[in-house]
Amino acid sequence: MASWLVAGLPAWAWDGAPSGKITSIDVTAGTNYAFLVYLNGGGAALCTNGTSFAYLNEADSNYKVYVASLLMAKAQNSTVTLFVTTESGFCHIGYIGVGT
Repeated sequence: MASWLVAGLPAWAWDGAPSGKITSIDVTAGTNYAFLVYLNGGGAALCTNGTSFAYLNEADSNYKVYVASLLMAKAQNSTVTLFVTTESGFCHIGYIGVGT
């Protein structure tokens, strides 16, 4: 029974789960790494063989909620955890935790 339950769960393979405070945010066109987040940590890669920033595109599911949550975290100087995958050498946000 337990093996059936585990087999039925989706497998998430994160390439990184950096945690820290947001030091800066960049915004650009909706499909060109629209929303970029940098964490404190001196430019270390946020995902396997990736960049020192993590991004969202406007077409990402729940984009507005991600952006609102990350902006609020920046404004309140809260710690965030970004769960990211490496896509073409860039760190794509797939899940976030605020205050974690």
